[in-house]
Amino acid sequence: MTTTYAHLHTLNVHAERSRLAPEQIARWRGLPIGWFDAGSAARHRNFVAHRRLALLDAGVAQARFDFGAGAQTYELAGGAMGLFDGRACRLSEWQCRSVQRIMVDLEGAGFDDADEPGTLRQDVHFHDDELAGVLRAMVREVAEGCPHGVLYAESLSASVLLRLQTTHGQRVQRERGTLTAAQLRRVDELIAADAALAGAPSLAALAEAAGYSKAHFVRLFRRTTGTSPHRYVLLWRLEQAKGLIEGSRLPLAEVATATGFASQSHLNSAFVKAYGCTPGHLRRR
Repeated sequence: MTTTYAHLHTLNVHAERSRLAPEQIARWRGLPIGWFDAGSAARHRNFVAHRRLALLDAGVAQARFDFGAGAQTYELAGGAMGLFDGRACRLSEWQCRSVQRIMVDLEGAGFDDADEPGTLRQDVHFHDDELAGVLRAMVREVAEGCPHGVLYAESLSASVLLRLQTTHGQRVQRERGTLTAAQLRRVDELIAADAALAGAPSLAALAEAAGYSKAHFVRLFRRTTGTSPHRYVLLWRLEQAKGLIEGSRLPLAEVATATGFASQSHLNSAFVKAYGCTPGHLRRR
């Protein structure tokens, strides 16, 4: 599920300036994503677009589309979203002012069959603050160099697909139940084993430990624990770091490395959010 240069070219349908550098994109391990500064105008005729999700992150625009039933015009502002299902488009015409847009490729998402978004209803103009927040978290993570690792990228990507299934997918019967104590124990054992190697488990590995597909696992895990897999692993690491800070004289930089944080500053920021103080303050106290 890595954004490659080919993916970026596919996403950059209007040949706009990318706000993300190639080296930043190369580190990302989630759904292919791009973040672009739009030009003042764009026009395309007779093309077939990939399945993609678009967010007008900032600015205002007027868009005109013709998918075969006559052209329709839309007045768009920041937060407007569009979901495109890959059908042929006779005309796509844009007039933009100070527009930044986020584009996500949904073709071949890289999830296993049970996790694919399947048939999604095309919707070229809608608002979804929750979904927009996830997309903005994705580009912010890429822009910052992906400090939260693979599990965070995969969790955000799974959230996008699950949200689209809920809002624009075919109606399906929701699974019930939670993870069993034995399944959660296997997940905890995997997290601990990877932490001992200063690594982080992937979403696929966690799901396999529980015996589910990734999307199914995410839903059951949230229902069981009340939080996402990434957040659960983060809190586990913070508790391990807290124990080392209080019970050892290990330098804080080594505490960060031993508990799987990208750097001491990454540990500091996560620690402040969770406990309201820095690791150094806790040790002095």
